[in-house]
Parts: sequence; C-alpha cells; structure tokens
Amino acid sequence: MSSSHHLVTGATSGIGLELATHLLADPASRLVVGARRPEAAAALRALASPDRLVILPLDLASLASTAAFAGAVVRHLAGDKLASFAANAGLQITGPCRLTADGYEETFQANFLGHAVLIERLLPHLAPAAPVALTASGTHDPAIRAARMFGFRGGLFVGADRVAKGDLDPAAAVTQQGLDRYATSKLCAILHVYALARRAAAGGPRFIAFDPGLMPGTGLARERSALERWAWSNVLPALARAMPGASTVRQSATAYAKILAGRAFPGGTGLHVDFTLAEAPSSRDSRREDWQDDLLRFVERVALER
Repeated sequence: MSSSHHLVTGATSGIGLELATHLLADPASRLVVGARRPEAAAALRALASPDRLVILPLDLASLASTAAFAGAVVRHLAGDKLASFAANAGLQITGPCRLTADGYEETFQANFLGHAVLIERLLPHLAPAAPVALTASGTHDPAIRAARMFGFRGGLFVGADRVAKGDLDPAAAVTQQGLDRYATSKLCAILHVYALARRAAAGGPRFIAFDPGLMPGTGLARERSALERWAWSNVLPALARAMPGASTVRQSATAYAKILAGRAFPGGTGLHVDFTLAEAPSSRDSRREDWQDDLLRFVERVALER
C-alpha cells in the first residue's frame, strides 16, 4: 500500500489535533507535525506509532526555526512528496505590540509569515495538485457580524512592510490594536492564497483558505484575561449553536480533512471556503490584486534572505 505524507502545523490541540486524528484514521496516511514543544505533545503522540507520525520542533515566530523545520521535513520525506499541507497554527495577542527576534510583529509572523516562508521552501516537495490550506478567519472581514460582536473590525492592510511591523492604527486602544493585528494576519493568509493561485503553474499545488468558523473552547484565547479565558472555555461553547458562524472542533476538522484528502474541491484553487464546505465570499479588500502582489513580493524577499 502506498502512503501519503501530510504536513500540519498547530496539531497539538484544538482543531489541529482533531484534524490529525481524521488524517491518521486512513492507514495509508503518514503525518508530519511542527510543534513548539514536541516533548509536550502527548495527546498527539498517542494517535499513531512513530513510523506514521513524526513531530518536529517548529517555532513559527522564528525564521531560523522555520528554515530548520523545512529542512528536517525534506530530509524526512527522503525523496517522497507531500500530499497536503495545512498551515493551521496560530495565536492571538491582545496586549501591546511584540516584535520577534527577526524584527516582525509576533502575530503576523506566527500566524502568517512563518507559514508563507514554509510554503516557499516546500513548494518543490509538494505532489502535483496537492492542496495547501491556510487557516483563515471571518475576523478578516468587517462585514461579518459575529466577528464584530467580539470586537473585530476587519483586517487593516496598510502595506506589507507596515503590517509586518504591527503598525496598523496607533490611535486605537491597545486591545483593539491586538484584535486588528490578528484580523490582519488572517486577511494576509487569504491575500496570499489568491496570489499563490494566480502564480501557480497548471498541475501544481492548489491553494485554499479555510475558515473553520467560531470555535469557543479552543486554545485561541490563551493570551486573553483570566475571565475571558474562562468564558471562552466554559460559557461560549454552550451558546455556540445559536451563534452565527459558529462551529465545533469536530465539524470543522472533518471538513478540513476532506479538503486535504482531496475529497472536497478536487482541482479547485484560489478558493475561500468555510466549515460547511461551501465557497464563501471573502472581503473586498482580500480581492485587491495589488495588495496580493505586494504581500507575495514581501514573502519572497524574506524567504530568499533565509
């Protein structure tokens, strides 16, 4: 039986862990995971034997770590190709702007730039028509009512260089700036998907932005206040069924797995889809090709520097 190698980031908890469970349910699947602390990934490691599951160190907020991880993935593949790549890891910082050692705003680098550099490095190692999915979010769109309920006002793309420094709206309150940076990182993911799809050669990898919906109870709120974390984990999951755009970890991961396995949107590229496996409209800003090109040039420049 031939095997398929899938690559997932952010698979130690939440939707990523459930996604790994779905992928490994196929005995022909092998999974490569990037994790900040591989030694702490007990729940993930319990899913499969080491011959089917490899967990490699990856800190997406470090370009050195990102480059080392890409090299380790290529060595592990030993000439095989990746059947899919899910760029799923992410964080949300609501405090003051934090710059990484590379000089980039941490939310931007961890949620978007690290993944974008990985894609650039791994493109030659992706199988023909392999789906490359970036986890998006309705927070990128100011028209999404559910996102506005949580204080988001859409992504603020003010040029790739300024976004990379977290310089969006200095007049806003600190918490609002943090929400803006998160939403903007997700807008960047969608802009990048569209740019990559336009650039890709026929028969090459396929690029999809996947919006998993609002999923209370996941680790996304880990950097919020104690009260907000408690409500996110204990109150909102019970209310989620009545909230527009809300999903569950299981529902969203099931949809994600179908995309990665090629059972949903086969042949499709440059798509923005949601957890119901329907093509979903993205914001007007995300469709601006000049912004897409600006971001792609920035990513290519950073990738070449490493």
